[in-house]
Amino acid sequence: MIKTASKQQTKTKYKILSETLAENINTGKLKPGDRLPSEDKLVSTLGYSLGTVQRALRHLVELGVVERVHGSGTFVTGLRAPEEHLRHFRFLNEDGSKLLPIFFITRAITQTSCQGPWVDTLGPDRAGFVKIDRVISVNREFEIFSELYLPASQFASLLDMQPSELDGVSIRDMLAERFNTQTLDTRQSIVCHVFPPRVAKVINMPIGQFGLILTASNTSHRHVPIIWQRAYIPPSDRQMEFLVHAT
Repeated sequence: MIKTASKQQTKTKYKILSETLAENINTGKLKPGDRLPSEDKLVSTLGYSLGTVQRALRHLVELGVVERVHGSGTFVTGLRAPEEHLRHFRFLNEDGSKLLPIFFITRAITQTSCQGPWVDTLGPDRAGFVKIDRVISVNREFEIFSELYLPASQFASLLDMQPSELDGVSIRDMLAERFNTQTLDTRQSIVCHVFPPRVAKVINMPIGQFGLILTASNTSHRHVPIIWQRAYIPPSDRQMEFLVHAT
């Protein structure tokens, strides 16, 4: 619920409103990725005119606090991944001229000792694995679910982070900056298969839904494996681009 800041006579109404919205974002009442109430809702609940609301939102867009997505609404920024950092989730617009915006929301960072296909790539680890669950919004049109595993013996300090600290963050860049670990080589495969019910539930897909399942693994220096990732990509009419790196 948005709380209205006290009105100051020395400021214009749109600046008062934009500061009110910014304050709700800064204090966590509105979080990165949240959609703001509609313009009509802001008018009815806060008592400002439509023109004032629209000008306040434009001001926040200019400041980079929010972004407006045509047909979807106004969203708090902070999650969008820089285009130059995208490796696996590169979706193109209608004419293929540019990449669609991608937004990462980290659901959980946990430690697991479960055995799975990631062990074949990363190898056994006595400390288990750090598991990062993320939801990836493609242009606010559809969502991808991603599970990412790293050796806990090397990256256990990630467990001390809050999930929100990884929102919109490139894992590759974070590993390079925080652990001085460069992600060099990538191998990926893709199949069409039914999504597990637990995945379908997270991204609001019907049970039994078929989609693309992308598996990617990354290695560092001397081909040391550091990341194993599996992403569940639902059906869409968006073209997906794959980067090919020459060896």
